[in-house]
Amino acid sequence: MPRPETCLLLIDDEKNFRRVTGLALREEGFDVAEAGDGQEGLQRLQDGDIDVVLCDLNMPVMDGMEFLEAKARNSDQTPVIVITAYGSIESAVDAMRFGAFDYVTKPVNQGALRVAIDRAVEFQNLRTENRRLRERVAGGLQVDRLLGSSQSMEDLRKTLTRLAETDVPVLILGESGVGKELAARALHYDGPRAETGDFVVLNCAAVPAELLESLLFGHRKGAFTGATSDQVGKFEAGADGTLFLDEIGDMPLPLQAKLLRVLQEGEIERLGENKTRRVNTRVVAATNQDLEARVEEGAFRRDLYFRLAVVPVEIPPLRRRTEDLAVLIRHFLTKNGVVDVGVPGATLTALRERKWPGNVRELENVIMRACALNPGLKQLEIDHLQPEPHLTAAGGGLLSGQIEIPEEGVDFEEIERALLSAAWEQSGRNQSRGAKLLGLQRQAFIYRLQKHGIIEEYGKQKSDND
Repeated sequence: MPRPETCLLLIDDEKNFRRVTGLALREEGFDVAEAGDGQEGLQRLQDGDIDVVLCDLNMPVMDGMEFLEAKARNSDQTPVIVITAYGSIESAVDAMRFGAFDYVTKPVNQGALRVAIDRAVEFQNLRTENRRLRERVAGGLQVDRLLGSSQSMEDLRKTLTRLAETDVPVLILGESGVGKELAARALHYDGPRAETGDFVVLNCAAVPAELLESLLFGHRKGAFTGATSDQVGKFEAGADGTLFLDEIGDMPLPLQAKLLRVLQEGEIERLGENKTRRVNTRVVAATNQDLEARVEEGAFRRDLYFRLAVVPVEIPPLRRRTEDLAVLIRHFLTKNGVVDVGVPGATLTALRERKWPGNVRELENVIMRACALNPGLKQLEIDHLQPEPHLTAAGGGLLSGQIEIPEEGVDFEEIERALLSAAWEQSGRNQSRGAKLLGLQRQAFIYRLQKHGIIEEYGKQKSDND
C-alpha cells in the first residue's frame, strides 16, 4: 500500500476514463486529484501536494507535450507518467525525451499502471532523501547557528543536541527575535527526522482563525467556499518530519482541542472528510507569551500546555548575554558582505548598554542598516548603529521636532522597512495592533510586511532569527 499522503494527479479529457481509473486508484489507497486538460493540470500542480502525475498526450486546450514543456519551464520535478493510445508509442517515447518518467498505453492495465506509479514514487522518495542529505552535509550542524560564547548559549546548544535525538515534544520559550525558529530547525536537522521528513513551519499568530484549521489538517475539495481542490495540511506535509508551531499561544481555543487530539492519538481528519489519517509528525511549539498565565486566564488549555511542554527550553534575551555581541556583530557584518571592519571597544560598550527589545533580530537590522547607509565602511562607530525606531505616543519620539536628512540622502525603503519591523515586533506580531501603531489599514500593513520580506504568505518569518 502507498503512504497515506501519496497524491496522484490524473489529467485526461475523457471524463469516463478519469472516473474509472480514479476509482481504481482510490481503492488502492491513493489520493487522486483530477484535471480535464494540461492547462487545468498545470494549475493544480502549482497548488502543490502532488507526488506523481498521470497525463494523457492527446487533449484539447493544452496537450500532454505542451504540459511537459510548461512544467519544465516552471522547474517542477514531479514525475510524470504519460498515457497514450497503443498505436502512438513513438509519441510516448518523445514525451520521455521531454522529461516524462514513464508511459502506459490505453486501454490501461491497472497492474502495469501500479508498477509505474510505485517506481515513480520510489524515484521521488530517493531524490528527496538525497536532497535532504546534501542539505545536511552542506549546512553542518544547525545548532551551531545559534551563535554566542556565553554559558547560557553553550548550555542551550548542548540541550538542543540531546533533544534532537529524541521525539519528545519541546516548547521553546523566549522573546521575539531571540532565535526560536533556529532552535526548532536544530531539533529537526540535527536529528534522525532530517533523513525521513521535512521541517514545516506554521505561524499561528499570522493566520486568520478561519484558515488555521484548514492549514493544519488539510481539506477536501468543496469542504468550504473557495476549496477548489484537495489540500494537504501541515501535519501531513510534515509526515515523518517536524511541524514547528510558532506563536502557539495565539491559537484559538476550539482549535487547541483538535490539536490536543492529534498529539494524543496521532490521527487527523481533513476538513470535509470522515477518513482518519495516521500521522507521525513531531511537534515543536514556540511562544513569546507566558503560557502559564494564559492557562490561568482561560485562554489556553491546561492539558494542551502540559502535552506541549514536556521539555521547555528557554532562549535568553540578548540583554542577558551581551558578551555574545561581538561574535553576532561580526556574523552580521559578514552576512552583509562587509569584512575587515574594525569594531572599537567603545562601540561594544555602548551596545552592551542597550536594552535590545527586538533581541538578535533587532541587532541584525541595526547592522544591516549601518552597512546600507555607510558604503565602504572601515570602522564601526556607534554613530553608525542607530537603534530601531521605537514608536512613542503622539507628541514625542520619532516624529517630534525637526527631521534632519543627511546630505548624502537616505534609503527610504530601508527606513520604511525599519518602521514596519519595529511595529511588527512592538505589537507582538499582531497584524491589527501593528497596523494601528503606524496608522495603516490592516491589509495595507500586511501588504507592506510582505513587500519588504518581513513576512511571507500567512506570516512565515524569513529572518534567520525567528
